[in-house]
Parts: sequence; C-alpha cells; structure tokens
Amino acid sequence: MKKLSRSFLAILLVFTMIFSANSTAAYAKSEASGPIYVVTDVLGGVIDGLIKLLGFLAPTPDHPTVEEYFSAESESFYEGTKSFIDNAAVGAKWSLGFGKKSVVPENLRNGTKEYYTGGYFTQKVNGVFDDQKAVVIALNDGSGRGTTIFASIDGIGVANADVRAIRNAAEQKLKAKGIDSDINAININATHCHTVIDTQGIGLDLLPKIFLSFFVGAKRSVNAEFLEVMIDRASDAIVEAYTNMETGKLFYFETAGMGKDEENGLYTEDEYPYLVNKRYYTEGYQNVFACFKFVPDNEDSAATIFTNIGAHPTVVDESTNLLSADFPAFMEEKINGAGMNFMFIQGAQAPVSVNKWADLPEVTNNEVDAKIAVNPVAEDYKTAILLGYEYARLVLEAQNNAKEIEPILNVRMTEYTVRLETGLFGYGATEGFIGTTTVKDSSSKTGYSIVTEAGYIEIGKDIVMLTAPGEIVPQLVYGNVVSAEDSYRKTEWTYEATANLIPEGKTVLVMGLCNDAIGYILPDNDYAHFITDIIWDADGADKLFGPYHRHYEEMLSAGSSAGSETVSVLNELVKSKNP
Repeated sequence: MKKLSRSFLAILLVFTMIFSANSTAAYAKSEASGPIYVVTDVLGGVIDGLIKLLGFLAPTPDHPTVEEYFSAESESFYEGTKSFIDNAAVGAKWSLGFGKKSVVPENLRNGTKEYYTGGYFTQKVNGVFDDQKAVVIALNDGSGRGTTIFASIDGIGVANADVRAIRNAAEQKLKAKGIDSDINAININATHCHTVIDTQGIGLDLLPKIFLSFFVGAKRSVNAEFLEVMIDRASDAIVEAYTNMETGKLFYFETAGMGKDEENGLYTEDEYPYLVNKRYYTEGYQNVFACFKFVPDNEDSAATIFTNIGAHPTVVDESTNLLSADFPAFMEEKINGAGMNFMFIQGAQAPVSVNKWADLPEVTNNEVDAKIAVNPVAEDYKTAILLGYEYARLVLEAQNNAKEIEPILNVRMTEYTVRLETGLFGYGATEGFIGTTTVKDSSSKTGYSIVTEAGYIEIGKDIVMLTAPGEIVPQLVYGNVVSAEDSYRKTEWTYEATANLIPEGKTVLVMGLCNDAIGYILPDNDYAHFITDIIWDADGADKLFGPYHRHYEEMLSAGSSAGSETVSVLNELVKSKNP
C-alpha cells in the first residue's frame, strides 16, 4: 500500500512539474523582472499545474471545434435589427412593455431549504429579506424592424448557456400563446448582487461536484432546482413585457455626479462621494446614473424608469442569512413608491464599488432610521437601504433635466471567442461546470476558447450602449488604461478606447455582464496570476518593487487576452456603424 501511495505521489509530482512549466510560460511575456515576478510565476505555475492535472484526470466533455461551431447556425442567438436608421420613421412612436417576476424558489421563501449565495462562496441564505427578480423591458421604435428585449436578473452573473435557455423558453411561450414575435434581440444583464442565490455556480457547491466529476462526469455547479425556476420565471417576465407594450415617449437624464476617489482627489462633486475604484486610481469610469424614463400615452399606466451605472452591489454583509438584492432593491422600493416601475442595469463595474462608508444626507439617514424602528431586522441591511434610498433620491430629483429621445433603436449583436487560460474559471469552463459555450480552439494555449457575445446599440441619435459579457474594466471603453510603468507586465496597452471611436457629443454607456458571465475583462498588460494578490501585500510590494496594485480580479477571469479580444470586437462594431 505504501509503494502504491508513493508511486501515485511520484506521478502526481511529475505531472505537476510538467504542467507547471507550461503554465509559467503563459506569464512570461512581461517586460519586468525581479523577485515579485519570479516568485509569483513559479507559485502560479504550480497552482496551474495542479489545475491542469485535475482536468487531465477528469472526463472532459466533447466540445465542438471553433470551426464546427461557427459553420452551424447558432441556437437562440439574435443579430439585432437587420438595418440601421439615422432618422425616426414617419409617424413613429416608442412602445415599451414592462415585466417582473420573482425567481426565488418557494422552498427558500418558506424556509424549508437553504441556498448558497453567489458572491461569498460559503454564505447561505435561509429566508428572504427583499427579493431576487428578473425585470424586463421590451422596447420598439415603431420603425417595423422589431422589438428589443432588455432584461436584468439579480445575480452574480448569468452564463451564456442559461441566457440562451431563457431566450428559447420565452419564444416557445410566445408561440404557445399564438404570438409570432418580432423580437430582434434579447439582452440579459446580471445586476451582480452577491447576497442572492448563486446564479452562476462559482460557490461552495462547486467543490463536491468537482469531486463527483471524476466518477460520473461534470454537472452544472449552479443549483439545478433554482436554475429551472430562474429560466422559467425570467422567460415569463419577457413574455409579460412583450405582451404589455404600449406607446409613449422616452426621455433621458443623468443624476448629479456621484464622486470618484477621495484619497486621490478625483471627486467631481464633494457632495456625492459614493463610488470607489479598488484597483485603479485613474479617471475613466461612469460616475452618474444614466437614466431613461418612459411615459405612456395612457395616463392610467405607470411610467417606467431604468437606470445604468457600473458599481458593485456589495454592501450587504456576508454574515447575513436572508436573501437581499442589495442597493438596487431599495432603489426600486423608493421609485415604486413614487408610482413608477424600475429596472437597474449593471454597467462597466470591474473594480468599481459603491462606497459603503459615504456620509449621506440627514434626510436619508432619518428615513432609514424610521424604517428600522418599525422593522429591527432591517438593521443588518441598513447600508444597502441607505444607499438605495439615496440613489433613488438622486434619480427622482434629476427628472426635471429629462430630454425626449427620438424613436430610433439600432441594434447589432455578434458572437466572438475568448481564449481560455489555465485557472479556476478556465477549469470550470473546459470541464463543463459553469455554463459557458466552450469550443476546442488550436489557437488557444489550453486548446479551448469560449464563444460569447457583444453588442452595439443606439437609442435615439445621441446615446450608444455597448454590451460586454463580463465585468469589464471601464477604462478599456472610456480611456486612461493603466500605463506601461504602472502595469504588472510593464508593457503598453495598444488598443484605442472604444468611446474614442464614437462621434464626439454622444453619450456612451455600457451594459456589462450581458448575455454571459466570463469573469473580469482586464487590460492584457496588467494581467497577473491571481496568486499575486494572495502572496504580496499591495502596500509592502509598492515599497519594495515599485508601483503595485491588487490583482484579485484575475482569480475569476477567462484569461489575459479577454481584454484585447473584447475591445477589438467592440471597436469593430463601432467602426461598422461609424467608419
């Protein structure tokens, strides 16, 4: 028995060393040198070697090749409007429908089952404080080119396979009602709330499923019972929105600036220090709520407000055990209280979070204190309520600045590939745990890539919304990407910021975590192994080795080329409309 154990360990070490050598080479393009890089690359290589060994020992699903995938017709993928228009159609009016469904399983609502959340790995919820929802808007510009669906699901992220399942279910339900829909796109965004049921499967549930995969093959790591409920209810919300469309006017406005980084003097207005960038101390991210308001022609129908900003909803503490959709839930509560429907759209939020330590106006503090006095359980969710109420106040107060938008809705969606590298996300994608659309790809170092989606949308003449399939660093879109000197690899970022390719004067927005959840989309030149953030203290490393900042985000990323591959596709989409 001892000999057998030693033999096994010897084989394990051999495989680890072989695969580690290959893995370390993936990070060898850095122009920098020194202890921080050598130690990180060696330890990172060992970790990647172990991950590769797991993949070698487990039965990997038989993925199609990238050529096979793109030679066949894509299932449940929409290309958008067949043509673009520069002016509203004669006599055209906007039509909008609103739909909303809870995706909370009944056994959680009644307390008979616990579920893992999506953001804190070990956290479980055994009840419901507010709600976890799928919210949908169906929008049509009256030009006869079809209806575009915008959906928002409370969750850490929604994988492409599940997005396509929701699309398919919605179309089947419309057909069952005898409706031959004119839907040209269904774009599903995740709010990235952490303290709701895990929508992606990157939590503690993943570990036993990895173990079982050695014997029975891989199974999706997201809870199967919840996944069925989410697909069913989200598709119901799409049907509800589509069948509830009515004509009206669409307006756009922005809130006052919400601030940036106080320590580095980047606040635009001292009154609104509500955002913080955890990784980069540079300009280049959205610091206002971009707001759309639809006012129906029928005075008896409710208006609808939908807002967009890039900011992590991570202010509910992980010690709580009741489900909460964080500050967007309380924005909704206040805006519903003003008689309007509400939808929150997550933007380019990557390392950007709301500032949970912000000083808020007395009026907001007093209102929340009164709420807690009536319901003491709300104390555990106080910060999320405070920020949600405050953000809603900013939105409601800014309505007077609204300007009407001409009924023009142009949509162009595309599929593209992102090469997978060895790592936690790469393992989950290759082995079939996390719902990515994975293909064999000889151009990828691991032999695999994922197929994902991006889009270019025009709303009216002056607003562009880009869709990205993960947590994209906003500077990749807006500019001011980390310099070669400050980057981990000490190399230049050579791609044009997407917003710079869009005609000056247009508002550029981002719908992040849209139609997929491929993790963080980072600048290639600042990509490090995720072990970097664990073994080096940022402040200490800065003193020893020069500029250094955190690299937590690499733990959940498809790989070092996700940034350039995504920006290249976005830039091509923009150029195709703005040559």
